[in-house]
Amino acid sequence: MLRNMNTQLKVATVVSMDALSVLAGEFREQFHTSAEVIHERLVGRRFIFNKDGKDSYPFEDWEGSGEGEALPIVPSTETITIASTDSSCILLGETSDGAVYAVRAAVCFASQGSVQGYFRVGPIVVHLSPSGSLGLPTRLEGYELRVALSDHLIAERIIRNTVEKKILASLLSFPGRMLVMADGSLKHPLDSYPESLFRSDDSGSSLVGFSKSSAMISSNRLSAVVSRTAGPSYSTVEDAPIHTLLAKFSRDGLVFRLDLARSRGRIPEVLGSILSNDSFTVGYPESLRVAHHLSVFARSEDMALKAYITDRYSLKHLRSFGLRRLTLGGLSNSG
Repeated sequence: MLRNMNTQLKVATVVSMDALSVLAGEFREQFHTSAEVIHERLVGRRFIFNKDGKDSYPFEDWEGSGEGEALPIVPSTETITIASTDSSCILLGETSDGAVYAVRAAVCFASQGSVQGYFRVGPIVVHLSPSGSLGLPTRLEGYELRVALSDHLIAERIIRNTVEKKILASLLSFPGRMLVMADGSLKHPLDSYPESLFRSDDSGSSLVGFSKSSAMISSNRLSAVVSRTAGPSYSTVEDAPIHTLLAKFSRDGLVFRLDLARSRGRIPEVLGSILSNDSFTVGYPESLRVAHHLSVFARSEDMALKAYITDRYSLKHLRSFGLRRLTLGGLSNSG
């Protein structure tokens, strides 16, 4: 095996070693130049090592004192319905010119401190190809479709976002006042929410994006300010039409990023309503947690959906192999 690797790694004689030496010299010079600056930025710093690409949360505070003020979240006496939504999407298979996905969403309702009920949408079968998208409430076109066709992970996110936009718009259109919560940031660059979702109306409903995976949570020094408080509290990060803040909802809970829309001048009221009408596990809303578990696909459901589309569309299965393992070999364990 090592002999084969040596053969594969030999540089062909037609390649100019002088040109490669120049290229290597440029990278080496850039490395030394960057290393000096990186040293200045990192020397002696507190550091979190990444674990298998997963989000991490520091047990201790970052160096230095956090600047900013943490304000208490005061429970509201008003009973209001919280509608939390989440979704998941999986790749079922591919054709020569497109791919088939399945998407499912769930909405969980909470009020007076406990979960009251839920409903699920899907699974919905979605087909993406250069000819367009089928199965989604809004067709993908132009740049969005091209990006979705370029990468399966991006496609899954775009499909989820398209379904969630429809659900959020429906929830916010209800005549009664409601707090609508979505899993994730309202400002993510891949999630193009329409402006209509953020404009206030007569219902008085608010939209809240609740992020459990954001670099802002672990790196922003305001996290330490909020984390050290004795009870539920929050601190403003950005005061804009979509208000961004860091907050925790229980004494020993984690700090999360929240994006609030339709809440200008009512931030304390909205946070107090969430605190009073939902329940929390390590500071995370139970309604969002239940919505997540209701939307994810089990392995058995994945297999059942593949059997369904095989029978429904008379698919002819092609034998396949793992591309990455065949091309990179068994020695590759990452990337």
